[in-house]
Amino acid sequence: MKRILLFCILAILTIAGCTQKEALYLDPDIPPEKRVQDLMKRMTLEEKVAQMSQYVGVEHMKAAEKEMTLEEMKESHAQGFYPGLHSSELIEMTRKGLIGSFLHVVTAKEANQLQSYAMESRLKIPVLIGIDAVHGTGLYHGATVYPTAIGQAATFEPALVEQASRETALEMRATGTHWAFTPNVEVARDARWGRVGETFGEDPYLVGQMGAATVRGLQSCDFTGFDKVIACAKHFVGGSQPINGINGAPCDISDRTLHEVFLPPFKECINAGVFTFMMAHNELNGVPCHVNRYLMTDILRNRWKFDGFVVSDWMDIERVHDKHATAATLDEAYLQSVANGMDMHMHGPDFADSIIRMVKEGKLPEKRINEAVKKSVG
Repeated sequence: MKRILLFCILAILTIAGCTQKEALYLDPDIPPEKRVQDLMKRMTLEEKVAQMSQYVGVEHMKAAEKEMTLEEMKESHAQGFYPGLHSSELIEMTRKGLIGSFLHVVTAKEANQLQSYAMESRLKIPVLIGIDAVHGTGLYHGATVYPTAIGQAATFEPALVEQASRETALEMRATGTHWAFTPNVEVARDARWGRVGETFGEDPYLVGQMGAATVRGLQSCDFTGFDKVIACAKHFVGGSQPINGINGAPCDISDRTLHEVFLPPFKECINAGVFTFMMAHNELNGVPCHVNRYLMTDILRNRWKFDGFVVSDWMDIERVHDKHATAATLDEAYLQSVANGMDMHMHGPDFADSIIRMVKEGKLPEKRINEAVKKSVG
């Protein structure tokens, strides 16, 4: 009996060892490209789309539920929760591998807890945690807060901005986050616009130099390891010249102005190795940036050879339907956005169900999903 039991144990260990060995994506010694290929082969459609789906953190969600009405939530650009989706369900979704990213997770305690939930999922893909760390990771009490971007630009010292960004990356990793939604390299063009202080000013050259310095400080030579974070060039593009001075209002500019004033700072960030882009709230010459193929695919992917991924801004794909009114339904807004180059949705539960349905109905090729997912899981 003992020999039979020993044989069974050895057999189980051998099978488990083979299974583990076959799971190439779990082996840190294998090149990332091969690990991603192996992982993608194992993922279901639902697991892939989950990696395109970002949610606010559980603690943030609990606070927003207590403090906000539904109407306030629809208009808010800083707080959010999900009617009909309890925070405990968010935890279960993470355990099932149905959430790829979180934002507004402030403490290391919460970040570590979310990662532990993700490790219970079938494929054990860690969640990517992002936060607005525009001038230090200021949402964390006790973190170093630096001057706003316009103050940083006044130094005319890119090396100083790079150093501050390097220190920000270290503090971010200490709190469990990996992704900074910065630099903002919009060129200030209208003094009425309320976000001028978030920019590096009105000179495209200086904006580009400061933006590139921020990217270098956050990512260093790359964004791998335990002391670096991913940078995000935003907002692409034209939000700093709204026709009425209001954030998110349409931008109407000439092609020459677009290429000589607005695009160069973003190209400098590409040259510095930035790995993510965030689209702008506004319409550019009548086309919402969040569904703009010319920006996301023609320029970013094809002309500039950008190899990272593109994320939406706070609920802005939804606004293609309810604000810009260029999509008849939410489904159509999601379809337009992803088909034209969007890789990750910030934030909410409707996106994933809609995209999965679009793929199953043949309206969106799974190849486009694969293109989006391999960037974020890699």
